[in-house]
Amino acid sequence: MITVIVCTNRQAFLPKIIENFERQTLEEKELIIVVNSTFIKVDGIGYSFIQIPEEVSLGACLNQGTRLAKYDFVTKMDDDDYYGPDYLNEVYEALVLTDADVVGKSSFYIYFKSKEELRLYNSNYENQWIVNNGPFKSSDFLSGATLAFKKKILNRVSFPDVNVGEDSGFQRLCYENGLKMYSLSKEHYVYLRYNAPAHHHSDASDALLRRRSRFIANTSTLEKYVNTKK
Repeated sequence: MITVIVCTNRQAFLPKIIENFERQTLEEKELIIVVNSTFIKVDGIGYSFIQIPEEVSLGACLNQGTRLAKYDFVTKMDDDDYYGPDYLNEVYEALVLTDADVVGKSSFYIYFKSKEELRLYNSNYENQWIVNNGPFKSSDFLSGATLAFKKKILNRVSFPDVNVGEDSGFQRLCYENGLKMYSLSKEHYVYLRYNAPAHHHSDASDALLRRRSRFIANTSTLEKYVNTKK
């Protein structure tokens, strides 16, 4: 049904990748781990992987992983976030029922780990089409960690050959090529915001993320807030 591509250069996050994948209730799924490092040991992880040298960009790694997918639908996951049990179910159903070329989340939860604070980012952009009626705007953006698409669109667009901005660049190309893009619900996914300044590829600051989000709860348990079916 769907192939999951995860690109990582962090040994410590391999167990989290597998945990997120095995949590999924969708039965027919495939995991491909793209290891963007020659220094990480991946033998014995029990899943398909490809190992690519550090000098190859993240965008190029994602393209290579997608080409190896055996299913017609592909979704990328990040190595350090939380994906609830029904995440892949929602993605798969949306791709089938809407016939969108690309889906993802415009509204999503953010969890600031240092403060145990859950917030909702960019609310009120759920379950709707990204309308292509002018230049690509920041409000058209889908979270890169939640991008899913028909594998065949790689014949028309691909991830740019860069390490930062590969997700936004890919989406801009999809938009400019007239591909159908759809925003999912806010449920089943949490962007985990770590305290280490160098952890995240994104250049978005905590202050910016807070300004564009609203407080939900102080909690150490995410599941009861983000895994509801609505």
